[in-house]
Amino acid sequence: MLRDFKKEKEMPKEIIEKYKGQVPDEIIEICKNYGLGSFLNGYLRVINPDDYKELVEETYFSGKESIPLFTTAFADVITWENNKYIGIIFYREEDFDIMASGIKYFFCDIYNEREFTDDYFDLKLYEKAVKRYGELEYNQSFCFVPLLGLGGKKSIDNLDKGDTLTHIYLITELVGKVGIDD
Repeated sequence: MLRDFKKEKEMPKEIIEKYKGQVPDEIIEICKNYGLGSFLNGYLRVINPDDYKELVEETYFSGKESIPLFTTAFADVITWENNKYIGIIFYREEDFDIMASGIKYFFCDIYNEREFTDDYFDLKLYEKAVKRYGELEYNQSFCFVPLLGLGGKKSIDNLDKGDTLTHIYLITELVGKVGIDD
């Protein structure tokens, strides 16, 4: 299912048990068979949902109905929403979208549908960033400095590496939450 998975560590068994029946079986199988790590040339990371659950609940309008599944190299969070949709929270752009209805074709689309990846992922910018700054550690993302919401430009020259969770909290504190008016 995941062609180029780079394992960081095992997914805790209690997390797998906790989310059985709450996320699609395919996600449970990934957690069991692959664990925590990255794929799509390091662009996507399988995460422990509990590490991001509180963040998503506090900073995303649909957070209470969402289970975090993956993060991207640019600190976006991919979620399982309302037990039927794959969603993506673009914290850096203060936006969100539904990527797929169900999970049936999601992984096929990631690897085979250029239009799909162009719509949701910044793979070209990611490839340039890796060439210039090197590969990311599992818990890191490329961060725009200054933040896009504070006038930063979406450019290779405005990237730095940072801790994913810390960066998302920074965005939501300085720029705002996604879909929530404070």
